[in-house]
Amino acid sequence: MSLLLLDVGNSRLKWTAADAAGPDTGLGEGGAIEHGGNPAAAVAAINIAKADAIWIANVTGAALGDKLAAVLKTQFGVAPRFAAVQAGHAGLCAAYAEPRLLGIDRWLALLAAWTETRGPACVVSAGTALTFDAVDAGGQHLGGVIAPGLLTMQQAVLGATRFPATGPTQIYTEGLGTDTDACVRQGALHAAAGMVERLAGRYAGEGVQRLITGGDAARLLPHVGEGWTIRPNLVMEGLLAYARGAQ
Repeated sequence: MSLLLLDVGNSRLKWTAADAAGPDTGLGEGGAIEHGGNPAAAVAAINIAKADAIWIANVTGAALGDKLAAVLKTQFGVAPRFAAVQAGHAGLCAAYAEPRLLGIDRWLALLAAWTETRGPACVVSAGTALTFDAVDAGGQHLGGVIAPGLLTMQQAVLGATRFPATGPTQIYTEGLGTDTDACVRQGALHAAAGMVERLAGRYAGEGVQRLITGGDAARLLPHVGEGWTIRPNLVMEGLLAYARGAQ
């Protein structure tokens, strides 16, 4: 059975084809597009011809999700299903007292890591927001942190000050800035990297898998020390594991 998986983030819609009964890493062709706050309109860019089932990870809210689902049902003739955070799933237990309040993207990224190794992991997502989550060797989610992403931090500083700057931009170096634009950029970089390294020092000990995903993963990776692996499709991998478990 063919699956169409959609990861609807704060700014981008990603999609990929998959086989419901295929190998654990069975993600197929796919793509991504900026949705500009209207994921339903972005569906036109999906170049997959057929899907027997559609699964969605959506962080944009129920109203936009419902519009997206209606368009997908018209286009593919299949009623989409939405992944939802559960208190426990496949041995992974949410730390939140109210699991529905945990972001589905964070949950699925953890599920992907847990499904792969059934061991402890730290997962960072670097995008509009910068998140860090940890799970222990027994599958217990220990909790997480949510902070502004690299661009979001720059926008916050520039929007709240009168600095003579032209940013934000995404050009980072190891050191200090030598003009206002560079100083704002470097401030965002060191704040993000410092948060990741501080938390990794506490939760990512020996034998703990370290995974980083999100649109800014490649930009952040050189600045967060050793041991981290970029997994650009981590949420999709988790969504696939979730969908297979729900068949």
